[in-house]
Amino acid sequence: MNRCWLLAVGLTTWGVVGCNNAEQEVVGPGAPVPSAVSKPLDRLAPGELGQGKSNAFGFIAPRQMKLERRFPDAAHFVGQVRPEAVANYVRERVLAAQVEVGAARTVFPKVAIKGGAKGHVYRFEVVADGPVTRLVIKDITPPPTPQGLSEEERWKRAGMTPSGELLNPKKLQ
Repeated sequence: MNRCWLLAVGLTTWGVVGCNNAEQEVVGPGAPVPSAVSKPLDRLAPGELGQGKSNAFGFIAPRQMKLERRFPDAAHFVGQVRPEAVANYVRERVLAAQVEVGAARTVFPKVAIKGGAKGHVYRFEVVADGPVTRLVIKDITPPPTPQGLSEEERWKRAGMTPSGELLNPKKLQ
């Protein structure tokens, strides 16, 4: 029989395939399998954004983006980078259960920032805006619920009666 065929059949249980004299990579039980796309430890991968110094809510923006506006509950960054690169940068630095990807924007609706404030919820939007990309971060953490209030007092603070009617209808006019 063909010697290469016998070698291939005999070694398939160990995951070795091949029959030339070049060096073979042996992958056996318990051996680590290198990832197809591994990042260099000391350099950025092609197209990857580097970490900058601008910080909003514990999120450090990419070096290629600058802080355009800052509000108590929002931050706007802008830069001439690809939206896909910004979305990948964000994806690595937040904990997201859901990501909405569209043609002009990528939205991370409810995320926590890795290393950020515990219990806070943020919304990240990566938007392609002509030659620039915008990154908008909004703190959407709901306000804490007051403890020790009766149901009637909670309705009163909301401006309504327990039946759902407005306490002072003229106040809205």
